[in-house]
Amino acid sequence: MKSLEFHKNHWQQKCYILLSLFTFLFGVNLSAEVKKENQVLDWDGNRKQFVHKNITFEDLGLKSKTNYILENFSIYSKLEQEPIPLEQVEGNLKLLTLGFQLRKIESRFKTIVTNAGIKDKNTEFNPKVRIRVDAPFAYSPTDYYDSKVSLKNTALTIPPAESNGTWNSELWFAPKWDLPVFGTFAFERIIDTASCPDAIYHEYTHLITGKYLGNNAIGRSLAEGISDYYAASLLDHPELYTHKTCEAVKRQLIVSAFRLDKEIGIYDANIESDFKKDFAFIPSLLWQYRALVGSELADVTIFQAIAKTNAGDRFFPEFINTLSDSLFTEVKKRNGEEQAKSLAMQLESKVWIPHGVYSKLSKNQSVFSVFPKSSVRLSNSDEKSNEFCGQKNELEFYWKEVNLEEPTLRFYWNCNSVKLPLIIQMDQTNPMNYLFSSNLHFLNGKLKFASQNADKVNPKLSTENQVLYLQMVNYVKDNYFYRKTMEKEVRLYLDGGNDASHIDTIRMEFAYLGNSKKRFRYTFPAVKDGVYGSGI
Repeated sequence: MKSLEFHKNHWQQKCYILLSLFTFLFGVNLSAEVKKENQVLDWDGNRKQFVHKNITFEDLGLKSKTNYILENFSIYSKLEQEPIPLEQVEGNLKLLTLGFQLRKIESRFKTIVTNAGIKDKNTEFNPKVRIRVDAPFAYSPTDYYDSKVSLKNTALTIPPAESNGTWNSELWFAPKWDLPVFGTFAFERIIDTASCPDAIYHEYTHLITGKYLGNNAIGRSLAEGISDYYAASLLDHPELYTHKTCEAVKRQLIVSAFRLDKEIGIYDANIESDFKKDFAFIPSLLWQYRALVGSELADVTIFQAIAKTNAGDRFFPEFINTLSDSLFTEVKKRNGEEQAKSLAMQLESKVWIPHGVYSKLSKNQSVFSVFPKSSVRLSNSDEKSNEFCGQKNELEFYWKEVNLEEPTLRFYWNCNSVKLPLIIQMDQTNPMNYLFSSNLHFLNGKLKFASQNADKVNPKLSTENQVLYLQMVNYVKDNYFYRKTMEKEVRLYLDGGNDASHIDTIRMEFAYLGNSKKRFRYTFPAVKDGVYGSGI
């Protein structure tokens, strides 16, 4: 019995040893064969989403055998002093996606710049652009970073900026998915920007456009809208920064989709100073422009317009004018003047005007085209003011300076030898109100002092004239303005019969006349094609 039990135990030990040896050898062989898989997120046009794609290091165009350095980019982790070692890049989906997509958008812009005929080497950076992944703080070109402002669910781009005597470009990506308080969680997108190709495209576009629009343009509606447009155009898909297309965006029930093919309303001038007023208007309007003229022509002409845009220019009217000019010039070069005119008119009628903007092409259909082209002096219609303006009592209107860019009529009240500057600031909320096609019968404006310190007398005036100046100021306050607002509603009536496009006279008066109908009422001759209207 003992012999049988011994043999049984001995056999079990042998089996265990053999099994252990087999497992060890198999495991060693398996680990020797398994390598980290290098994958990126890349766009699948058929599935309309970013999918995993296998790549090799050769696809990245590396310029270093040890660190993550590309032709125009050096990629760092957080605030490290040296670029990320390549052994940390291998198998890292986020880092591989970032480098691969930077190279892809760079190649696309090289093509756009070439087709646009721009000679500047826009896509070349010396020194290289410094990319920081998982950057904890907001970057500033003067302080390098601001530890008081953390980056959350976003990215930050600084186009070439001078720091310590050298010009550097920086692109900082926030850490992955910082979970904010409920209010932010509910209403703001939660995104790992370094892993989302469309977010990478957006930030890279800032690097290129910032050379023209200025460093401080980032965060302004024009720069943000252009970056969103090019991100969508590269994908040929109007939806951006969503869990539907990118796994690096967290699914949220309340946060609405960001689509450029949604219906948009009328242009609101407030977006120029506050891009959060309407994120979608500018990129959506450019997307409609793309739908009309075609993707390649849109990408090229929008970039041509960017290259001709100054740092202080607004989307409307400056950029709209420049883009329309670029389209006309490019189409004329390719297909002739007749087709260029036809497409330019379609752009006005189908895209610009229905959304409250228009280019110089439609300016001859605006009210400004019939305004007088020189200054006009008229006797003061307010007879009561003659009591202290015995020698001279007139208003001098500077019509020539009124235009779409500055819809403000400036004028002086000349009383004896003293001048009091005043303005009529016209309603700017909807530029379509200036077009005759809008069934235009009058313009609304507000009469104000030209200076916020109208009570402050010019010390160079004589004592007598200083007294007269203050008397004029107080007269306007007491007889014209509302005390609370220090302004008064004025209307410019466009008189010309039943034909809204034919204006003979411009009649100016208070919107609410009160007791005295002659207190503030003036008539000016309209001008058409440089000729005064016949009704005067």
